[in-house]
Amino acid sequence: MMYKLGEQHVVFTNHVVKVLQSYKQIEKSQHESGGILLGKVYKDLIIVDEVSLPSKEDKSGRFFFERNVKKAQSIIENAWKESNGERIYLGEWHTHPEDTPTPSNDDKKLLSNMLKDSDIEIDFLFMVIIGIKNNFVAVQRKGQKNIEPLRKINAKDGLEITIYENQHGKVFGFKVGGYLNIAPIGYDIYNAAFSQIFTGTINSIISLTNVNDYILEKEKGFIRFVIPNLQDNEEKAYTLFDSMVIQIRMVYEEMRQKNIDKQVIIESLILKRE
Repeated sequence: MMYKLGEQHVVFTNHVVKVLQSYKQIEKSQHESGGILLGKVYKDLIIVDEVSLPSKEDKSGRFFFERNVKKAQSIIENAWKESNGERIYLGEWHTHPEDTPTPSNDDKKLLSNMLKDSDIEIDFLFMVIIGIKNNFVAVQRKGQKNIEPLRKINAKDGLEITIYENQHGKVFGFKVGGYLNIAPIGYDIYNAAFSQIFTGTINSIISLTNVNDYILEKEKGFIRFVIPNLQDNEEKAYTLFDSMVIQIRMVYEEMRQKNIDKQVIIESLILKRE
């Protein structure tokens, strides 16, 4: 699952999606299930890569779920410690026994109270409600009354490529998210070309340079590769990144000549090294 929150991508990993879907209330005897969302926050990306599972300490029924606060806090603290402070609490998830779920007043109050009463690093929290056929994914911002559904990214949104540059104009990473909808899957040469460029760059840098301190987030329809401490003397890595940019521009130019370039957005983002 991939969404947009302002300029940020919000990505739920395949592992998280599979876990959440496994708790759908398909059977009439099933109680609601739920837990917390955990993940990492970057300047232009939020990735939900872990969720807590229902436990015996929780209270639940066919139409309600109340998680155990102490249990959840323990999970949050352990996740933070094990990730050296990178993985944090991002919100709540639970199920509803309806095809297309909507949040109850209690659901909305939960996030609002968490933002108001808890000492958290961010000024927003997510709510995910798993329905039988569809899901509800939204954000509650601090100071706002209404919960805001997130916009899901689909093929019509095209492909968004972000090139990370330092203050000297040197490339040290990239992010690509979305899909091209030019031809049926398996027949789109441009999807294949971009995929080869990005995976080739990653594999080349890992295989041909001494770089081993990198961040790689890869999910269906999404890749983010960053070398946070790329040194000025790592010329081989910079050369491979420059080659990647040249290849991207070449493919984009060919698409422009065929008047299909509107499905691709390319931007450069100047970032301090992470």
